[in-house]
Amino acid sequence: MSSRVVRFVDRTYGERIEDLSRECGDFLVRRSDGVFAYQLAVVVDDAEMGVTEVVRGCDLLGSTARQMYLQDLLGYAHPEYAHVPLLVAPDGRRLSNDRDLDMGELRARFATSDELLGRLAFALGLRPDAAPLTAERLVEGFSWDWVRDHRESLVVGPGFLG
Repeated sequence: MSSRVVRFVDRTYGERIEDLSRECGDFLVRRSDGVFAYQLAVVVDDAEMGVTEVVRGCDLLGSTARQMYLQDLLGYAHPEYAHVPLLVAPDGRRLSNDRDLDMGELRARFATSDELLGRLAFALGLRPDAAPLTAERLVEGFSWDWVRDHRESLVVGPGFLG
């Protein structure tokens, strides 16, 4: 790979600059079993669906430059990017990958999605109480400024959902 510097502005983490040849090197676009790798699959999928804004977890921030490189090679436009902090256990484990927030467990604990969303919004400091909340109501008060001000991983302890 020849020197390839990718620059972009992430809505949460600001300006990013990555020299792929130095910091990443070659990367897989197709696995040895014939399956297309995530980087290529997500680039093609986003482009074919007409995605113009991408919001992903901050653990995928490092993938963005590779995706933009592939977008350039394939003649696709670059969407805007925003990466958001993750919920993590006190030991640093991502709650999304370990069964801490398993959907079956959440369904058993909360009768409705509004109850779960209200509890999550309260636990994260987005709302003053844990009353049930619709996604539409939560979006009304959404602010990227809040996300930028809270861009570190959100450490939550046992029972944070009540």
